[in-house]
Amino acid sequence: MELLHLRVLREVARRGSISAAADALDYTQPAVSRQLAILERQTGQALVERTPRGARLTSSGEALLRHAEDILARVDAARDEMEAIATLRGGRVRVSAFPSAIGSFVPSGLRAFGERHPDVQVGFRVAEAGPAIELLQRGAVDVAVTSLGLAGGPPPGLRAHALIDDPFLLALPPDHPLADLAEVPVAALAGEQLIIGNPSTCPDCEVMLLACQDHGFVPDRSYAVDDYGAVLGLVSAGLAAAMVPQLALTGPRTDVVIRPLDAHLVRHIVAMTVDGPGGSAADEAMVAALADAAAAHRVTGARAAGVPAGA
Repeated sequence: MELLHLRVLREVARRGSISAAADALDYTQPAVSRQLAILERQTGQALVERTPRGARLTSSGEALLRHAEDILARVDAARDEMEAIATLRGGRVRVSAFPSAIGSFVPSGLRAFGERHPDVQVGFRVAEAGPAIELLQRGAVDVAVTSLGLAGGPPPGLRAHALIDDPFLLALPPDHPLADLAEVPVAALAGEQLIIGNPSTCPDCEVMLLACQDHGFVPDRSYAVDDYGAVLGLVSAGLAAAMVPQLALTGPRTDVVIRPLDAHLVRHIVAMTVDGPGGSAADEAMVAALADAAAAHRVTGARAAGVPAGA
């Protein structure tokens, strides 16, 4: 049996006649009679009794109607919920981002999304760039703020929406000999103790390691640290130098010196979503809000972080 058959049965019960049910459904009377006949053939029982005063349901018809009311109510509720999601009057979107993105533009994007679409529920979690892709692939998040590392694009089945290109700078202890340079050659880092984390969890590290390789040396990775707050702490203590993305510099510091590198090293920060029909209007709206926030941060971020002019 089809939903149309159940709706016809319900209207006959409500209106008390086939002609009144036809008017309510905007059908002809013969069309309603045909739908009832099909339903009775499928159930093998008489469902409607015709009387001089109209039509009424038989006992079997009443039994079917009780179940039909529940079925139709659930279908109508599902349709209303889907419409609300499509028009951003409901639904949810789950977002992940890594710490330095959270410390820069992501909160502004989340706030803007909430102001634009207050009826959409937002779930948020912290996830490093590498693990975030796995969360997206298994459906644990809908939008993942991550970086591409050396990859030319996203993994199969995912879509990358460009947000911001984040340049790498060099963080040095204030008394380091290279701190006097206006721009530090990457080749000058050969033999220096460098802080570089784990490429399997941090795509940034792939970029750092390749930069060293391209300049003819294997870095002395005395400290393997992914967290940039911890990295800057180690640098300020004079223990090592580090390549640090600009977004990780949340404000001016007096205990480290930031210098540009002679090589144009960047990490490409993107918002990844599932590629295909699995996405929603809320996912697209969240990506748009994050992109707007990233664009605004691009204008003000370097100055707020105390990055040297021209870096």
